[in-house]
Amino acid sequence: MPAVRRASYLTACLALSSVACGTKLARSPEHLHGVGDESVICRAATNRFVGLPGLEDDSQTAPESARHGSWWIRGCSAERVANGLRLRFEGPGWYFVDRRDRDFALRQQVPFTLGVELEGAPALTVDKGVATLRFEPKTAPQVEVRIARELRLQPTSAWGSLVSWMPGVPVRGRAAERLSALAVSALSSKLREGATATYELTSGQQDLSLGQLAAGQTPRNAFSDGIRWSVNERVFLPPNATQVVGPIEPGLARLDARIEQGSGLVYRTVCQRDMPAQYDTIASGHLDRLPPLASAAQGTVRGTGEQSTILRVNGCKFFLALASLGNSTTIAALRVRE
Repeated sequence: MPAVRRASYLTACLALSSVACGTKLARSPEHLHGVGDESVICRAATNRFVGLPGLEDDSQTAPESARHGSWWIRGCSAERVANGLRLRFEGPGWYFVDRRDRDFALRQQVPFTLGVELEGAPALTVDKGVATLRFEPKTAPQVEVRIARELRLQPTSAWGSLVSWMPGVPVRGRAAERLSALAVSALSSKLREGATATYELTSGQQDLSLGQLAAGQTPRNAFSDGIRWSVNERVFLPPNATQVVGPIEPGLARLDARIEQGSGLVYRTVCQRDMPAQYDTIASGHLDRLPPLASAAQGTVRGTGEQSTILRVNGCKFFLALASLGNSTTIAALRVRE
């Protein structure tokens, strides 16, 4: 999975050898109801938000390790095949796109639906107090992206203005096709590296990252001081963009945020049960338009440096939705822990 940092994924990965055959998913952009088979990995993956890598040929500058988009896994199937396992994940998500060429500019959070199919074999080793499970693809990853065509293209030249008003010229459709191709290329490149799940035997810390780690090695995270976490990643938040992490267990949690660039960030918690109704607002990049929600916490993290705040959400698993503070681009390291 691209740019994933999710603790409960490892539990699923360590049980891959016992994955049951999954049902075939209906390939639909519908996101109101999560659908997953009864395999261990699908029970862990369905309803999670995962981070996406940056697109190639993008004018935005951010650390490669930062999350550039969010993907809500709403469908999952897993089955045994000759090469080991075939996994399919699908659901809606978004990228914030900031692109400009000779004739057009696009600065918008762009919704899409994404389907990914992987086929490969897991291999488990234990060394230096770390249990390591590698998933190596045996065939080329299959990636399907469908981007919404309601793109707010802005002409930047006289020719662009003329073409925008010409009937029969599918400017937005072609732009959507171009973005889809970039997304497929970026995701396929990352997925070809495979993935490594780790479990530290002494601390119980679980992790999952792209690439093949050596035995006993653990991924590098935004925070690396040995404190156990449930979320640990870096986010990229231009103005009018959002990111979502979770779900997170109910009760008290501590949010550690280190602002590396920008004025800060705004956060809102959203109960898992409320996310289907609020998804479109968040995916459009308008966190400020969320209505008052029951069992919700909200706040801001201002200024540079590391800060901590308490999240109190009772009665539901919840997601943490994030946006930049003000009109500056924010890059922040985030950690959620007990």
